[in-house]
Amino acid sequence: MVRYLDTIGPSVMNVICIVVPVVGFIVGLMKGFVDRSVRVLEGAIIIFLSLYLKNPISSILYKVFPFFNFEYKVFNIILYEFIAFTIIALILIIIVHILNKFVNIIERVVGLILHIGVPSSILGAIVSFVEYLFFLYVFIFIVFFFSSISNSPIDSSLANTFYYKMPVFRQVFGKQFDSCIDVGKKMSSNDDTDKITYDSMKIMLDNGFITYENGRYIISSKKLSFAKSEELINQYN
Repeated sequence: MVRYLDTIGPSVMNVICIVVPVVGFIVGLMKGFVDRSVRVLEGAIIIFLSLYLKNPISSILYKVFPFFNFEYKVFNIILYEFIAFTIIALILIIIVHILNKFVNIIERVVGLILHIGVPSSILGAIVSFVEYLFFLYVFIFIVFFFSSISNSPIDSSLANTFYYKMPVFRQVFGKQFDSCIDVGKKMSSNDDTDKITYDSMKIMLDNGFITYENGRYIISSKKLSFAKSEELINQYN
């Protein structure tokens, strides 16, 4: 995957940054306000809850499953945190789907908003535009993360603006996404393994990507062994 992302140059990223929001706007015009708002509200609820409920699941994963022998074992933490997020998200998607079959509360509430007199297509375009901006934000993060691992930064002015200046998305996801990118940069550096692991763990603990409890378990169980590990984790006690 890293190899394929390396082929995405600044020009391609700039085009993607322009096309995706435009497509979102057009989709919203066609689908209307109720359809897009229901999807966006459901998605927002699922994402926020998954982000804040993933820690207990990741704790179980750390205790049950081994750390794989990646070139840098600290990558296991990113992998398991992503898996924990995905598990919670899938459970919530199923719950929302079941509730919609019997209640459909969100759609009823959104339908009432149409009485304010603004055309459904215009409202739908605005909502869908924001939705596709989020998709773009996540896509840019993925590209930046894998390009950081391969030490091949993508110098796209639009991508940098969208990623680092996007309001709301930046406030909610910025620290955790930045943690992954910074860890990727560490893994591609020329530092020795101990320093890379130490610095990566510090980045993730500082930004709340992993909890102190999970970090303590990872170190005490020797799933990650590196110099000054006890000294590091004790800073967060």
